[in-house]
Amino acid sequence: MIESTLAKSYEPELSRARALLVEDATIRALLDPRIPPALLERFLIQFSAWGVQITRPVDGWIRRAGERCLQLGLDEIGRSLVAHSKHEKDHHLMLMDDTRLLVDRWNARRAPPLSAERLFLEPATEAMRAYVALHEDTITGDAPFGQVAIELEIEGMSVSFGPRLIAQCLRVLGPDVVSGLSFIREHVAIDVGHTAFNQRLMDRVLAIRPDAAGRLAAIGGEALRIYVRFFGECLAAARRDAA
Repeated sequence: MIESTLAKSYEPELSRARALLVEDATIRALLDPRIPPALLERFLIQFSAWGVQITRPVDGWIRRAGERCLQLGLDEIGRSLVAHSKHEKDHHLMLMDDTRLLVDRWNARRAPPLSAERLFLEPATEAMRAYVALHEDTITGDAPFGQVAIELEIEGMSVSFGPRLIAQCLRVLGPDVVSGLSFIREHVAIDVGHTAFNQRLMDRVLAIRPDAAGRLAAIGGEALRIYVRFFGECLAAARRDAA
């Protein structure tokens, strides 16, 4: 059964990585009811600003992975990825809008004053560079269908962690912060459907390449670990400024 292949060969290998979205120290700190409002607000600004760099290439990554799958004769997987890539185009623009709104909110209430445009120009962090490298290595390697695992885990993260983060922001910062959460809110809403799509596509990948389950789990798990490190980098930057 395809379902049992997914359940037995892929998902058990992801349990530790997925647990980070509950157990990691950064996640616990972000969801702590005692978090200082300024710290959470500054985290959101940093996440949105730095997130632009690792969100802008997403549609290209998915499309290129699909094209590589087509070259390898994995036509169904390739066509699905190419079609899915169109849904990810320009999502970084939401992050740019969020950053500007959040910076305006910060500057009206807090110090030091921030500049969204300067934040966009900050150099990539270790986790950001690792995230780019994971995509490039997957696309150009012998298993470009590993992009399905990255999409499954990262879009699944939006569904599992996103609602908790939004609820925390509303509790700590008040309802007016919602205008600066368009990227997170959008992905909580649409990634329910995307995750279901990714699960079906993973079923097809495993049906065609059951031998690749371990490789796929390693790629998906690494994507999650890197993204949690990215959250940690954003929180560390927020702590420096909020202090």
